[in-house]
Amino acid sequence: MRRVAEPVKVLIADDQALFRTGLARMLAADPRVEVVAGLEATRRLRRESPGVNVLALSGYVDKATIREVLASGAKGFIDKDVTIEEIVEKILVVAPKPRGRPRRPRTTMTQREIHVVKYVAAGLSNKQIAHRLGISEKTVRNHLSRVFNKLGATNRTEAVMNAMRKGLPLA
Repeated sequence: MRRVAEPVKVLIADDQALFRTGLARMLAADPRVEVVAGLEATRRLRRESPGVNVLALSGYVDKATIREVLASGAKGFIDKDVTIEEIVEKILVVAPKPRGRPRRPRTTMTQREIHVVKYVAAGLSNKQIAHRLGISEKTVRNHLSRVFNKLGATNRTEAVMNAMRKGLPLA
């Protein structure tokens, strides 16, 4: 986890004022994040401030948009159908790493990710998991993607097996 003394500076740029304000307030509640003022385009930031990492958050998730955003220099892309915890997690993933000894990748799973793996182990589909947890199928897929990464898995069965090997309570 990132030290509180060094919060990640986050710039929010969106065409909807309500969204900008709401996101800024939610992010400001996390001591690991500092919301800063200003509005710069990704290309200009990458050109003039190469040490700045940009994470794009958008409601447009078509492949062409994602490709264009990443080609412009953004380090990551996240769609708006996520929780604030997922946004903070992604911010911390793309944030510049402090110099010194190398950081190990985060391997601890969130409670929600553990719930998703438990339901996968029980044989539920993404749609059934979404219904039980009161979230969208897209959010279930996002959780599964992170679970696969954290457990070194490429499919649902492998994720469950690796979770069991790591001693995660799946019953």
